[in-house]
Amino acid sequence: MSDAGSNVEAELNRDIGLVGAVAIGVGTMIAAGIFVLSGLAVANVGAAAIVSFLAAAVVASFFTAFAYAEFASIYPESGGGYMYVANVFDSDLTYIVGWSMILGYPASAAFYLASFSDWFYRFIYPAFSIPEAIPYWVGGFVVLALLVGINLKGTEETGAFQIAVTGLKVALIILFLYGGLQSFDASIVVESLQQNTQTFADFRDIGLTSALVFITFFGFEAIATNAEEIKKPGDTVPRAIFISMGLVTVIYTLVVLVIVIAVNDPKFLDFLTNNVELGGLTAKEYIANHGEVSMAYAAKYFLEVFGNAGFYVIIVGALFSMISAANATILAGSRVKLAMARRDHLPSQFEDLHDTFNTPHKAVLLTGGLILFYIAVFSVVFGSHPGSGTYHPPFGLHLGIEHLAHFADFMLLGGLIVVNLAVVQSRRKFPDIDRGFEVPFVPVVPVIAVLANLVLFLNVSPVSFAIGVVAEIVGVAFWFTVLSGKPAEHAEEETPTLVAEHHPSESEYTLLVSIANPEHVPQLMRTAVDIAKDRDGDILVMSAVELPAQTPLSEGGQYLEDEREIVDEAMEFAREEDVPVSGTVRIGHDVSEAITNTVDQYECDAALLGWSGTSRRRDIVLGSTVDEVIRDAACDVLVEKTGEVEQEIASILLPTAGGPHAEFAAEVSSAIAHSEGATVRVVHVVDPDASETERRDAQDRIDDTVAALSDVEYETELLEGEDVVDTIVTETAETDLTLVGATREGILQQLVLGAVPEAVGKRAKGAVIMTKRNLGITSRLRQWLRWE
Repeated sequence: MSDAGSNVEAELNRDIGLVGAVAIGVGTMIAAGIFVLSGLAVANVGAAAIVSFLAAAVVASFFTAFAYAEFASIYPESGGGYMYVANVFDSDLTYIVGWSMILGYPASAAFYLASFSDWFYRFIYPAFSIPEAIPYWVGGFVVLALLVGINLKGTEETGAFQIAVTGLKVALIILFLYGGLQSFDASIVVESLQQNTQTFADFRDIGLTSALVFITFFGFEAIATNAEEIKKPGDTVPRAIFISMGLVTVIYTLVVLVIVIAVNDPKFLDFLTNNVELGGLTAKEYIANHGEVSMAYAAKYFLEVFGNAGFYVIIVGALFSMISAANATILAGSRVKLAMARRDHLPSQFEDLHDTFNTPHKAVLLTGGLILFYIAVFSVVFGSHPGSGTYHPPFGLHLGIEHLAHFADFMLLGGLIVVNLAVVQSRRKFPDIDRGFEVPFVPVVPVIAVLANLVLFLNVSPVSFAIGVVAEIVGVAFWFTVLSGKPAEHAEEETPTLVAEHHPSESEYTLLVSIANPEHVPQLMRTAVDIAKDRDGDILVMSAVELPAQTPLSEGGQYLEDEREIVDEAMEFAREEDVPVSGTVRIGHDVSEAITNTVDQYECDAALLGWSGTSRRRDIVLGSTVDEVIRDAACDVLVEKTGEVEQEIASILLPTAGGPHAEFAAEVSSAIAHSEGATVRVVHVVDPDASETERRDAQDRIDDTVAALSDVEYETELLEGEDVVDTIVTETAETDLTLVGATREGILQQLVLGAVPEAVGKRAKGAVIMTKRNLGITSRLRQWLRWE
């Protein structure tokens, strides 16, 4: 992205690697579906539930995932299926798809939270003696309020946290499978499968169950929705979709097997009879009528060896999974509304961002309102209250979470059918467009996908189907009465899908300078110019626009002007000194990630950051952004304390403790001294009572550091002092600039440079530059963790 008035490029900061993308998909799919729908599916069709899950996963989801993979490689932007259709079709059909999505996403989130309320009431109320007079739906409503508040404020989960939570979910499922598969009996599974595949009605039930459980596999869409934040989306998105789909399909199949084994085990039925209030039903009748909690009781039975601890680990894990999936769905649903408002398919106010938090607050509130409505209608008013067999809903209409899942599937499947049609139209309309991934055998595969989705679509429960038709009619009425069929007027340029290319440098050394405050430009650029001149290198100036996770990166364009002015000013400073320079503004959700990703992308040799001299939290050393860049950047790092600096630098203080970081500090001192004509004073602090051996060792360290200086005036001195920091700080009062190298590799420690450099940096009287040589350890660890 760039404009005619500036040479500064703007880039989207893609900071999600393959592991992070897989975690998004798996984390969204392992939620209420696996904990609730697996039991419902077994209650409906026994072991044939395996067929239902495979049909939903392989026949429908995998084929549709092909379409999403191709479109994500072409249009790596937020908005998911709606944006794909909008970029292909020039018709009102786009609005209908968007309408289906903005109702389907909240319905999915409502299903997760209604399931949360059910499990919370059944298992947590008794554990903590919560009065049953408190309605069962209170828990879900409280969580909904918290999630809406989080998304309004813009608090985000880090990629590492998301990966950790997903790993925990998988670990809990493995624990459950470990307990259940020890009782595996193939004859039980075969007998159950035969009993549920004898008549046409049986196969009809399998189809209905496939439609029911489809919602569990819609997590692949969450990967595509985050495509604008994923590195190399053309390659990573398809791989992440198919890896997550394959992993989740295997997990679901095994979970269904374990539940089938449990419900056909006489000992398990006896266990239910003795440990659960069955309300006058037999154990088999209870399972048939309360399939949504089958997995919970199966976990309690199979993990009895661990006592209640094993059971409640599964319960708490399930509850957090439901919350996590609901939060991800709220975020995705809000982004679709934002995209629709941008194209005038919703009132323009839903495109507004909050003045303070920069979040799409109106889109979030609309999403939260729809979720509240769905829970109230499907679960509270027309639902079956857990623990109560006497509730009679109005008009005798029983809905509940099963019908809520069917309704969500109705809305989402309708949109997915059009997404697959859009693949065929895209090949016709844009035959030469660059596709990072291509659906094979077009139009055969998209047509099969359409038919497969249509089969599931027609297998939605009749009641939910009827409600879905009414919802679509309401959408059409809203289009003609409120929006008046107004065509989209916003140009595609406002939601760019491509990132501008940076002009490659011909020099062998590139110094990245990250600038956030225009007041720091002269100080930082003077240092950068001195180093670049000495290395015969070039400078890459960057600034960052930070957005909350709830706001798509493409919305950052409206905040570029101020950042471009800062970068332009810094670039002009370098041009006046005849130093090659280029600039970029990075739009991302985390400034430190934006800096480290820029370092990686342009293979920078060093990064220079400004630091105010203070930090605002006890667990932060120099500041969260600076700390993270020091730890993670795959290059040398310089941190310059910003503030009042003399126009000329005549003297440089270089305390040294030896080692690679001190050597790097000496190299930087030499570069600055060359340009400024300064004298470098190399010092080492020894205790007044130091022995001759200790003094010789200190002098050797000074000599080693001096060897890194080249063609500059220098002085050396052994300073005596009982406190190293106090002694150095005293000397800084008579010096224009102090350079101090890191004293330790702090990968797993709070201190990122070492106690002495950080204390000197905070207490020194004049300008200070702290340096850290890249030893390769942090960057290799970081790449391993991200699987890059």
